[in-house]
Amino acid sequence: MTGDSFGQWLIATGAGVFFLLGALHLRMTVADLKQPEKFAPANKDLLPQLMETRIAMRRDVKNFWLSYLGFHFSHSVGVMFYALTVAYCGLVRPDILADMLVRVAIVGFGASYVLMSRAFWFIIPLAGSAIGVTLIAVGMATLY
Repeated sequence: MTGDSFGQWLIATGAGVFFLLGALHLRMTVADLKQPEKFAPANKDLLPQLMETRIAMRRDVKNFWLSYLGFHFSHSVGVMFYALTVAYCGLVRPDILADMLVRVAIVGFGASYVLMSRAFWFIIPLAGSAIGVTLIAVGMATLY
């Protein structure tokens, strides 16, 4: 395996970690549409209240719970899009990664998930995003 193909493999593997996280998040969100469990409040008495109120910003929003799930859907799709874009750049168009600004943007975006995971979420997205962005960064360093 050449250095270039090894770097491409590292980038794709790191992107795959992000894709897996996004896909699992999407799966849990879809499940919560039918039976709220994963993203529902631990205090089950709060769920009916979330379903009966709306966010203050808009009057035309159905309810807070659906707004919350909508955020989770967009978050999942965004992470999966990031992963597919990074994998495409790494495997199909590594020449795009010759641009330092592109490399900084890709690693910076992935690193933002590490920071958000640390501040707001829990160990699985923290570990996954740290592993994913590290693989991507090392792969890029191997290429350029």
